[in-house]
Amino acid sequence: MSTIIFQLLFLLIVLGVGNIGYKGKSFDGTQWKKIALLSGWFIVCSLILLWNHYRIISVSLDFVTLGIFAFVTMLWILSPVIIRRIGSYPDWYLKDKTGNARFMVRFEYPSMTVKYFEVLFQQASFLYIIFIILSGLPEFTLVLRFTFIVAVIHLGNLLFFHYKWALFYFALSIPMALLFGLLIHRGLIFITTSVHLLFYLVFNARYWFLTDSGS
Repeated sequence: MSTIIFQLLFLLIVLGVGNIGYKGKSFDGTQWKKIALLSGWFIVCSLILLWNHYRIISVSLDFVTLGIFAFVTMLWILSPVIIRRIGSYPDWYLKDKTGNARFMVRFEYPSMTVKYFEVLFQQASFLYIIFIILSGLPEFTLVLRFTFIVAVIHLGNLLFFHYKWALFYFALSIPMALLFGLLIHRGLIFITTSVHLLFYLVFNARYWFLTDSGS
């Protein structure tokens, strides 16, 4: 029990340190130096979590899962060009400070870059929870406990975001964690990462196709 508590505390510390310069911040197209530092920091924190445990982490490297991940990554890279070509810039949303906090809506390469590596860091934390903290548990119990931990972590967004957005992500994290827990435990981390990235693409791209009334 004491080992699990220590591992949870270690995870929370790494998550806090990893996100200290990111959560609640806004990023625009003039901050490439800051973007590079934060992106690199997400990579370092991911390695801190997983480096000593890579032998016990199960990851499927088959052609299908890697192909899907490669396709979604390419779509992520091209999305600023695609969205700006077929959509309309959401001035009505971004002129509001609340909207500006959702920096990815602008679909600029600096913000897309840091968000990509933040998603990878989240996925690394999921690997740590499943294969280190919850290692050895029956799959059903593991998925339920994983869902509980992920939901509690998402409540931390109350410290950085408007409570409506924080509670939205908290509620969304529950079905997401149920699905991700099952898939990651079976080695499909590249699938969950792809789904995670696609969610952010679709969720934020929709503002380019809505009116100022949100419809």
